[in-house]
Amino acid sequence: MIEHIKHIKTSGTIVRSSPFLIKRLLRGIDFRRARTVVQFGVGTGCITRALLGRMRSDARLISLELNPVFVGECREEIRDRRLTLRQACAGSLPSLVDELGLGRIDYIVSSLPLAIMDDELVERIIMASEDLLAPDGLFLQYQYSLSQRSMLERRFGDVRVGFTLANIPPAFVYECTPTATPVAAAGGL
Repeated sequence: MIEHIKHIKTSGTIVRSSPFLIKRLLRGIDFRRARTVVQFGVGTGCITRALLGRMRSDARLISLELNPVFVGECREEIRDRRLTLRQACAGSLPSLVDELGLGRIDYIVSSLPLAIMDDELVERIIMASEDLLAPDGLFLQYQYSLSQRSMLERRFGDVRVGFTLANIPPAFVYECTPTATPVAAAGGL
């Protein structure tokens, strides 16, 4: 809890995501077909564990987290060969995709506190996410307000918004699909 308070600008909350929020957030993922999933913001690992618990044995989860304490805790607590955990900014996704030879991403699951982040960084992350998603991919994001809705609607082809009261605080869940003709942000994709 102390780490969440010390790093509120990057964690966005001081409370873990509830099982209800996690279920709502991951509802849009077809785990039977998901081969490559990217996660922004690992935090305490509750969403990471839920993803790994549902993913296929041949799928891959790439998780990015800025806070070195959270990265260290997750490395100690979560041992799964499908997980690649990096202490990195979500803005580094294009170079990471190139480095790992990932190709298109099926799903991006984001816990980033977009509303309190630098606008330029948010735009860069969202643009790269949309560009790197497979045409039938999905960008999933939860937030505690609707303040980022118009930005997401400008970038993605379709944005659906859900809500769950069963979280502290209650949360909105965005399900965003890429535009019809994505442009790759990284070479060769």
